[in-house]
Amino acid sequence: MEIFSIKNKKMILLYLSILILCIQTIITIFFANKLPILVIIFSFITLISYCFTIYYNFIQINKLQIISQDLENTKKYNETLSSLYNNVKSFKHDFYNIVLIIGGFINNNDIDGLKKYYDGLEKDCQRVNNIALLNPKVINNAGIYNLLMKKYQKAVNMGIKVDFEFFFDFNKLQMPIYDFSRILGILLDNAIEAANETIEKKINITFRNSLNTHIQTICIENSYSNKNIDKNKIFEKGVSEKDNHLGMGLWEVKQLVNKNTNVELSTDTTSNYFIQNLKINYLS
Repeated sequence: MEIFSIKNKKMILLYLSILILCIQTIITIFFANKLPILVIIFSFITLISYCFTIYYNFIQINKLQIISQDLENTKKYNETLSSLYNNVKSFKHDFYNIVLIIGGFINNNDIDGLKKYYDGLEKDCQRVNNIALLNPKVINNAGIYNLLMKKYQKAVNMGIKVDFEFFFDFNKLQMPIYDFSRILGILLDNAIEAANETIEKKINITFRNSLNTHIQTICIENSYSNKNIDKNKIFEKGVSEKDNHLGMGLWEVKQLVNKNTNVELSTDTTSNYFIQNLKINYLS
């Protein structure tokens, strides 16, 4: 990150402007009885002009900040499109071969072989579908988009199958984005680490907004190996299922959830999945 980022430049300009305005005002008041009226008028005109200049500069800096963010989002979106294009291109190139292989299984009445082949084909189709979902138009928050992309790439590189569902507008998120992103990041890290230790290596992530109940829900399901896990104890400070970990992640999550009175986190398990449900309640 540059030392003089756009945000830093705005703050420097603001403080400098306030300082200059204070100095100019003090000088004008102090010499008001000693200077000709024309000099005083000119001084005030200069002061007003300077204020308008500062205001104009702030507008331009804000525009630059928006353009910079748009360029960054476009860059990330182009990376997503490039990956999607390569996957679709690969499917198109192999489509005839895929049909031939399916035909071979059918002609030989090899249903078991066809099922195994279909499982592999389904995984590739799901990966393309996930890449199509992971774009700034669906995930309309640059920070959350970048977080999900990084975690998705990390999981895929570890051989974990990740499925997404989005029925959510992040512009209408009903809790502070800073708290939300920290909770989401920790829950995703835990899900990836737990799923990586299993044979299934599976994670399901759903973002849903229920207009009828006024509840925004983020559900993260992951395959897990420790079926005797204590769902209450894992939120205690210093408790961790992993070696060389401080056990602070879920404890921090609990503190952030308690900090937001309209947010609740429920933990559940099934025979296949460890489930974290983050619910954000809001008024209509």
